[in-house]
Amino acid sequence: MIRATTLERFLMIFSDFAAFMVCFWLAFWVQFHSGWILDKYDPLKSFTEYWHAGIFLNLGWLVAFSLTGLYRSWLLLSRTTQIVRVGRTILFGIILVVVGLFGSEFVSKLIASEPLSEGYMYGSRFIWILIYAIATFTLVVLFRLMIALFLRRLLRRGYGANKVLILGATDAGAVVADALVKAPERGQKVLGFLDERYQVIPHTFANFSVLGKYSDLTHIVRENHVSGIIISHDSSSLQEITRVLVWACDLPIHIYVIPGLYDVVHGHFKGNLVHGFELQELFAFNMPPWQVRVKRMMDVTVASILLFLTSPLLLFASISIKLDSKGPIFYSQERVGLYGKRFMVHKFRTMRTDAEKDGPQWAKKIDTRITRVGLFLRKTRIDELPQLLCVLNGDMSMVGPRPERAFFIEQLREQVPFYISRLKMKPGLTGWAQVRHHYDTSIEDVQKKLQYDMYYFENMSLLLDIQILFRTIYVVLTGKGAQ
Repeated sequence: MIRATTLERFLMIFSDFAAFMVCFWLAFWVQFHSGWILDKYDPLKSFTEYWHAGIFLNLGWLVAFSLTGLYRSWLLLSRTTQIVRVGRTILFGIILVVVGLFGSEFVSKLIASEPLSEGYMYGSRFIWILIYAIATFTLVVLFRLMIALFLRRLLRRGYGANKVLILGATDAGAVVADALVKAPERGQKVLGFLDERYQVIPHTFANFSVLGKYSDLTHIVRENHVSGIIISHDSSSLQEITRVLVWACDLPIHIYVIPGLYDVVHGHFKGNLVHGFELQELFAFNMPPWQVRVKRMMDVTVASILLFLTSPLLLFASISIKLDSKGPIFYSQERVGLYGKRFMVHKFRTMRTDAEKDGPQWAKKIDTRITRVGLFLRKTRIDELPQLLCVLNGDMSMVGPRPERAFFIEQLREQVPFYISRLKMKPGLTGWAQVRHHYDTSIEDVQKKLQYDMYYFENMSLLLDIQILFRTIYVVLTGKGAQ
């Protein structure tokens, strides 16, 4: 069955394009056939001469809407927010249209308040462009509201709802489950409950099945294509919520809590209010979609340029490693990335080949396992350069939390509250934690770097990425924080 969110996205793209095409045809009719613009009146003009321009313009509108996040699911979000964002995007698009039609001369005269030349006929044409913008905005919003109404009717009949699990067979959980059943138009269908007391409580609660314990979460989510979980514990203990999140944060799902529990974690992490329903979303990804796409383009561009510029350094490092100690030039290791995806990281070898003969170990302030060349490579961060290939592959970003090994993640997810939430971000070659703190040498270091990582997650933006990249240059030049 097609999910409501998938159908919603398809219908919005189709309806937006239809709205843009209708408005483009109206603009053509007004300009050439209506007689309202005398200098452009030409009843012999055919729309077939201009339809390809309309297609090009309307595809541009779709790209702009996509970059500004207008093709996300709006079923649980405010309709007012959606309308405001549509208006803002159309306003920006119209400014680009005006610049494209009238050129830089018009803009410079407008800013300087100079009289416009008669040949451009700016006054009358600008009014019609404004009317085109209003018509486009009205039609797009109208079609989107009709889609929302249509989807709500489908959802009330049980079609296309997202599946959610409720963690905690509690009175609060029963209230949430009952409310979701009574509001199917919200598109959330309760699959069942999970509870740590699974083996000692009845396997039916509030007319829903109790499907297992928290340790079963990963299997149940992937087996049933669950899109979200709701934490409903009565406990006001942060430790209790942390224990639940240990099994949830590395899954590509939405995490909701009831308002009373949100007070427990408030001040630790940001949350998004679910419109029209008493739920609060934790670890909401708030980076605008257009910035996500630009961030990826920036990753590819910066990584490619760095690989080209540092190619002499790569050759120098390779030769130095071979001359300094026995063993391979590169050190390859499996790391854990976004939502637990495993991938191989390649770095210049900076330690002896028997550095982990006794198993994985923390780095030390004075680490005798590091070779002479390795110490220099670490201080200058040259050893990290081969990871640029992981950036090009899409496993890593230029900026993000440090990719960790599965061995340490399994240890730290139980010892450090919310540590596993780092897996909701793509790991980075550099990051806020890396430029603010040294290598991890203890649990205390991990806790400190987690605070930096979560600060980055909550404030993620292109501007912050650029700031971190420049700060990384300072760290490389001074050797600060390297070990």
